[in-house]
Amino acid sequence: MMTNSHTPIGRCEVPDINRLPNREARRKFNSGTYSHTIVHEIERIDVGGGTEKNTARAEGTDTVHSDALVGEFTKGIRYDQLPPIVVKVGSVYKLLDGFTRVSALKTRKQESWVFDVYELNEGYTQEDLEDEIGLGANDHAKCKAATRDDFITKGILWVKRQSGITVSKTQIKGWINNIPHTFTNDQVNTITDRIFDKAYPDTSVATFSEAKAAEYLEKQGYTSKGEQGADEMHGRTFAATSNATHGPRNFCHILKDFKRTGKKTRVNLFAPNGTKAKDVEKVIEEQKKEFLELAEAIQEMAVLIKGDKDWMPFEFGVRPSQLVNIDPDGGVVEL
Repeated sequence: MMTNSHTPIGRCEVPDINRLPNREARRKFNSGTYSHTIVHEIERIDVGGGTEKNTARAEGTDTVHSDALVGEFTKGIRYDQLPPIVVKVGSVYKLLDGFTRVSALKTRKQESWVFDVYELNEGYTQEDLEDEIGLGANDHAKCKAATRDDFITKGILWVKRQSGITVSKTQIKGWINNIPHTFTNDQVNTITDRIFDKAYPDTSVATFSEAKAAEYLEKQGYTSKGEQGADEMHGRTFAATSNATHGPRNFCHILKDFKRTGKKTRVNLFAPNGTKAKDVEKVIEEQKKEFLELAEAIQEMAVLIKGDKDWMPFEFGVRPSQLVNIDPDGGVVEL
């Protein structure tokens, strides 16, 4: 009879397969079917490398939950819960679900454990099974569901695996809803749109790398990379990405060029890859707005500098104590 309490188990002992939930209680997937349960040495399970990373989850194994599970397994096993899931690849068992639990078992130095073996259903690939299991919301203790970004990343790869056909939004939405999740219908629609847009980018917009954009504009008489043109202005060409690091970094180059030569810079912008045709002018205008705000800040500072040529818009503060035996304990050091 199953119980939701812990049954003590030593590090050198193994759980009793006969006390686990029956076959009907096993998780159901479109791409794979439960075959049988094995007892296997934990160190011989393929967890995908030293990081023990669930490839469907961007954040990998949750170390906080893993630490909590160490205490859980110290109490023993709960026979009402399903084991981690593996698939056999050649002679090796590859872990598809239960990365947090396996991490905790390794920390506890457990030698062997029970694992549910799944086999591929006809018409599906191992990647399909990995995605479906890896993204599905788990029903065991201390679990953490996949995020929207996880579904988007794996959804794009799923669409690209459907070679020879154009996948519709309806099919993408069906793929999402075939995997256990806790998203609302609106969230599913948003994820669907993101997957579709990224898998099938708007081909009506020409795409440029910074080098290709610079090469294109050079033929029109515009310089890039800080070089001076016939008008003696420096030229800089880059993708419009406001509220990111790219724009401010180029703005700093402009300031350094001016300090060095006293010359202004002509800024040439292009929309980054993946921009929809309807948004090209919008992203360009947003980048221009960011640059104008930075320039206006300089103009306002110039008024203060006119009254005090030594005025600076910043002061150096401190750093936390880092050098043991030199820095004050628990204090800060002036810069």
